[in-house]
Amino acid sequence: MDWLMIVVTALLSALLTLTALALWMNLHIRPRVAQDLETLLRQQAEIAADLMAAKVEEAVRRGIVDGVTALPTREVLQGTTRNIARTSVEIVEDRLGSLFGRRKPKP
Repeated sequence: MDWLMIVVTALLSALLTLTALALWMNLHIRPRVAQDLETLLRQQAEIAADLMAAKVEEAVRRGIVDGVTALPTREVLQGTTRNIARTSVEIVEDRLGSLFGRRKPKP
């Protein structure tokens, strides 16, 4: 009978320890890790957005320079510049929206 009491006590002690550990993990460790991951993800998203913005800006600049050298009249130049700027803004909005999980609203 004494051995049975020892085994039951050991099992109850282990169960209590595991319960306390599970509560500590769920209430203390898990929220901290989630917050750290969210902060890291936000920082990496900002870095990616800056890098993408620089690449898009360079591509737009190159496109405008190429367009300016190839266009004969002022009216055509103004229209093309507006179209390039509008298209570039749409590209950046789509990319940033997909990066941050936002979707373009449907008309």
